Amino acid sequence: MNLVTKLNLLFFYNYVGQDEFGNQYYERRNKHKNTLKRMVKYKGIDEASKIPSKYHGWLHYYSDEFPSNQNHNFKWQKKHLPNLTGTQYAYQPKSLNIEVDNKKENCDYKAWNPKELNSK
Repeated sequence: MNLVTKLNLLFFYNYVGQDEFGNQYYERRNKHKNTLKRMVKYKGIDEASKIPSKYHGWLHYYSDEFPSNQNHNFKWQKKHLPNLTGTQYAYQPKSLNIEVDNKKENCDYKAWNPKELNSK
């Protein structure tokens, strides 16, 4: 977050709350248009998928009430996770071509190749 954005948050926005991941939410009333402007200050890397769904709804004006951190989830609901693509926790199919000691193990998973499609 750059200095201008930090100063803008400090002087013009009101702190509304924080989610369980440490993201902070702010709100500002536009006096001329009588509208609200909402903003999030991410904890760590700016990544939109780090925002839980109930806070996403508040940011996009689906509700006027700021969500609470109290856990009102159902038993079947999982905890929110950000997009894990490109990390060590990214999803990988169970059967995958794995290279071990410069030898490929035979697996039933075969990646899609666009060149094979065009050659037919």
